[in-house]
Amino acid sequence: MSVAPQPHPTQSMPMPPMLAYTVASTPWTNNNPYVVVDVGSKKTNLHPANGQDDSFWIVIIDANNPRTKVKEWVIPAAGATVPAGIGTFMDDPKYIFAVCTQYLNTLHVPQGAFYDFLVKYGAGRELQKLEQLNAVLGCGGYGHVTYVLTGQCGPRVQPAPATYEIGSYTNQAILMMSLMPQMNGKPPYAICDSYTFK
Repeated sequence: MSVAPQPHPTQSMPMPPMLAYTVASTPWTNNNPYVVVDVGSKKTNLHPANGQDDSFWIVIIDANNPRTKVKEWVIPAAGATVPAGIGTFMDDPKYIFAVCTQYLNTLHVPQGAFYDFLVKYGAGRELQKLEQLNAVLGCGGYGHVTYVLTGQCGPRVQPAPATYEIGSYTNQAILMMSLMPQMNGKPPYAICDSYTFK
């Protein structure tokens, strides 16, 4: 008499503890965009040292210690240009980047080389939506817009590192995600499309 083979039980590995990762633009004057890592009394708040209205804040975060701001640029939105030397950071996989707007005038959505730079690092439909709003309605219908783009740094070869974006012409653009360590619970951290609230 033959016995049917029994399936082997599968064991799933427990997820390592993640850190909440929140990235927000601001639609209000004199109000900085921000990145918050973790929750409650453990959280770390990152914001531009010298924020200004109608600007883009680009921040580079250490993937080994995401509570650490490595480098930042505050770029005036009118005639925005790609900062010199930024590619050194954006193409290095040991970093995470975020782009956030502060009280961005609808007429100053990215153009030219700065638009191409954002597209290279993952901007897509959410930025295109704001570009169309500018092209069709100008600032007459909506005076200010908000935008967030974040992702893993690293060379843009296929498959490119994951990026996430959100844009709005009515509300604050905010992304709520997580930072996940390696399966052994140690850095470096990577962005994970999941919520963390403990």
